[in-house]
Amino acid sequence: MTVSVIIPALNEEKYLPQTLASVNALDRRPDEIIVVDAQSEDKTAAIAKSYGAKIVSVDRRSIGYSRNKGLEAAMGDIVAFTDADTILQHNWLSSILSLLEKHKAVGVFGGFRVPDGPWWYRLYINVFQPFANTLTYAIFRIPFATGQNMAFYRKNAVSAGGFPEDFKIAEDIEIARRVMSTGPIVFNQQFYVMASGRRGFEGFWQLISRSFTAFFYYFIYHKADKIGFPNVR
Repeated sequence: MTVSVIIPALNEEKYLPQTLASVNALDRRPDEIIVVDAQSEDKTAAIAKSYGAKIVSVDRRSIGYSRNKGLEAAMGDIVAFTDADTILQHNWLSSILSLLEKHKAVGVFGGFRVPDGPWWYRLYINVFQPFANTLTYAIFRIPFATGQNMAFYRKNAVSAGGFPEDFKIAEDIEIARRVMSTGPIVFNQQFYVMASGRRGFEGFWQLISRSFTAFFYYFIYHKADKIGFPNVR
């Protein structure tokens, strides 16, 4: 079973080295690492190349588009997605393979934690969100998948239609819902990664208002092309 790790990136020279170092330190190494560079204006591409990653350059700054281009370029039987500001646990990839095999699943996703950022953001991400996401999936079967910690069989991700390219938010939730139509997917909250808490620096009320409006629009109208998160670098 071959595995491709796909990482979309935009001006991530600050965080990308830690991410790629954690990929290279995995107990089960991926068969290929793909960094999708969306016209970065810093050293993102050079850093990715120095870690042995395959570079896919795109001319459109859309997270769904970047993830899809990584999916198209991937050769692995399994495509594992993470983000350029994320540190993976040592057993991340072996856990993915184990969960897929144990549950006879076509996909798996977990949560994330943040070690930094404002106190309220750490409280929300590290305490409230895991509980809320677990409850939501258990009761409503809504997969609050996170783009920095999910994996699918490539054929299922492709046959499901890939990621929505016009979404500014929730493209990860949407592909998980799509892949669910092709077979079972597994959610394991203990299977998590560490991500930057930089999103919290937008401010409490700004982030809450933006998130509520964006997700309301997504779940009511099944669209997410109006409101997204600002780039925080």
